[in-house]
Amino acid sequence: MKKSIFASASLLALAAAAPASAQSVSTLDQTGTGNGATVSQSGSNNSDVDQNGTSNSATVSQTGKAAVSDVDQTGTTNTATNTQTSLGGLASVVQNGTLNRSTITQTDTAASGAGGAVPQDPEAFVSQQGDSNLSEVSQSNTAGSLNLVANVNQNNDGNISSVTQTASGVGSGDLNASVLQNNGAQSTISQTVNAAVAVNQDAIVDQDGDNASTISQTFGVNGSNTFSATVFQRGTGNTSNISQADMGPWTPNLDYGLVANVTQTGDGNLSDLTQTNKLQNATILQSGDDNISNATQTGSTNTLRLTQSGDDNRSTVAQSFGRSTADVVQAGIGAQSTVTQSGREDRVFVDQLVGSDGSTSSVTQHGAPFTNLNNLARVTQTGADNQSGIIQTNFRGNATVIQSGAENMSDIRQIGTVPSAGNTANVTQTGDGNESDLLQQGSLNTADLLQSGTDGIADVKQTGTGNDSDILQGGSLNTATVTQSSNNNVSNISQTGTGGTVTVTQGF
Repeated sequence: MKKSIFASASLLALAAAAPASAQSVSTLDQTGTGNGATVSQSGSNNSDVDQNGTSNSATVSQTGKAAVSDVDQTGTTNTATNTQTSLGGLASVVQNGTLNRSTITQTDTAASGAGGAVPQDPEAFVSQQGDSNLSEVSQSNTAGSLNLVANVNQNNDGNISSVTQTASGVGSGDLNASVLQNNGAQSTISQTVNAAVAVNQDAIVDQDGDNASTISQTFGVNGSNTFSATVFQRGTGNTSNISQADMGPWTPNLDYGLVANVTQTGDGNLSDLTQTNKLQNATILQSGDDNISNATQTGSTNTLRLTQSGDDNRSTVAQSFGRSTADVVQAGIGAQSTVTQSGREDRVFVDQLVGSDGSTSSVTQHGAPFTNLNNLARVTQTGADNQSGIIQTNFRGNATVIQSGAENMSDIRQIGTVPSAGNTANVTQTGDGNESDLLQQGSLNTADLLQSGTDGIADVKQTGTGNDSDILQGGSLNTATVTQSSNNNVSNISQTGTGGTVTVTQGF
């Protein structure tokens, strides 16, 4: 006869956890139009409210331990308010109707595990079917939280969900929020742990409809471990913001984890991602339409993959100091990309493919606090208004730009100066408005430029050690200037047809 299907095992376990003599039980069934119910319990509590009718309202207040509240409402103007101050609280709300609203507030101030309750800490389950649903879940624990769980399922029309989870006991762990929404979805999840040696915050959002999602997860102290956030949104006005942070110091126990995946399939996409402190990793895929992404991962073992397949792309990635890597593919139309990775083992690949329309790219990989710096960067932009960039200061350099046709321009600067040699740059711009400019400073320099045809100009300058340069331009208003200053200079230039001019200056 009950409609609630959430957490039946947990309900039974909690009910069994307290002795029969201490247990307070309330069961309310209401059928009719103007129903209202208020339940207030203390001790070891169990409340069950069923309302069937039009303007239902239920308020449940429980204090003690092992509190269980289950509210089912079917009708039009439903409102359910659950307040539990209890070790091991469990609240379940099921609403079917028009203007549903659910508010669950759970507070656990007892030490984790006290009194033998199962589960140890607050759990909330909300299911809302129909029309302008609103759900607010707030869970907090001040002493060693384990298993704060919030599970919200909203189906149809104007859904809004807000989940706030806070834990401040030493060794807190497993703050878990899951939101599944349909139609006019919006979701905000905030998870905060202010305790040493805290572990595991998860947030998962799956939205269908007029999407927006914000996730913020914070560990505030030393030894924090494992964040994760997953957002998946299909269709229309998508937006996602994820921020995962750790403010704790890096020693003696390093902060850990951080992973975030965002997938927004089509329409008005935008994504902001910020992850700090330790083994970040981010995958963002926004398939088509008005994309923009803006990512920042600071301090440690970064990695980012971004694919925005088509339309008004833009992307900015800045990964500061760590094992780096970024991989951006934007497949056509408004393109632009900027990657800045400040140090350590850098890499970067940017392809802006298809007809890469408004292309531009800029890569900067920089200098040497704790060294390594094995930079590499490749940019491939197939056609249209290309321009590139690339500045790779210390050590190994290596850069490849291929911009096949249209209004090219490229600019590479690599500085290097040993730890295992470095430099090398290849630019290929096949046809149209070419121009290139290349500077390499210290060690085994090399440069190849091929700009096959039309407005030419290439300019290379190499100073120190292995130099070599090779330019081949093909027809029209060519010009080439190479300056190589000392060590093993060599230069080859071949230009055919029209404007000519070659200047090479070598050595000392």
